[in-house]
Amino acid sequence: MIDTHCHLSHPEFDPDREELIARSWTQGVTAILEVGYSVETSRRAIEIARAHPARIRASVGIHPHEAGKATDADFAEIERLSQEPEVVAIGETGLDFYRDWAPRDKQLALFARTVRFSLERDLPLVIHDRDAHDDVLRILREEGGGKARGIFHCFSGDAEVARQALDLGFYLGLGGSITYLNPRKKKGRMLGELPLDRLLLETDAPWLTPAPHKGTRNEPANMRFVVARLAEAHGVPEPEIVARTHENTARLFPHAAPWPGPVRGA
Repeated sequence: MIDTHCHLSHPEFDPDREELIARSWTQGVTAILEVGYSVETSRRAIEIARAHPARIRASVGIHPHEAGKATDADFAEIERLSQEPEVVAIGETGLDFYRDWAPRDKQLALFARTVRFSLERDLPLVIHDRDAHDDVLRILREEGGGKARGIFHCFSGDAEVARQALDLGFYLGLGGSITYLNPRKKKGRMLGELPLDRLLLETDAPWLTPAPHKGTRNEPANMRFVVARLAEAHGVPEPEIVARTHENTARLFPHAAPWPGPVRGA
């Protein structure tokens, strides 16, 4: 299992970060993409990846919540950090019109600039999209020109948003939130209709802890619950979910190859 979205740099992991990472490997996790969401956390993402070169890669970016205070110097630093060999993606970037912790015009401008930069670097985007589907898709079309690629992290859209994201060539990141869905309701049913060749696993740790541990600190080891829910929705064995999502990750992130393969029997 590859966790394509984790925040090991978060202070909640300060007391036991290395123990948690080691525990991940014993629970079938083979690799982690550590995602930065500010200049500071992007630096930390690289440090963590550098300390675990066989299994952890880094993504660098500025979260939409930070857009209101991000400066040109901050963006220049992200540009510089993206040159480090541990970096395989740009983000976390995007739009958040749910919390609106940064002015929308600042979010829009930062996201458009980041999309353009990802094309310059030829690196996939890690996209945060909350209650902003139309604008996210529009900017990807306008600025990406059909060449931008990446992940819709913690995908929260409906079937039409999924169709448009897939048509643009993006992958859908699925994490603990899918374990909250009622399989008899519309979004729960949609889970089983999403194409397996375009899905990625993630945790967003320390947040979005899957059932049955919702409300506690999340960690990569919990990704097995995401695999179980996805296997149930698609009516396939769990090892098939692990194998297919591993293939998808390797396809999206060729700069990171080789990703450690699935654990035998996982």
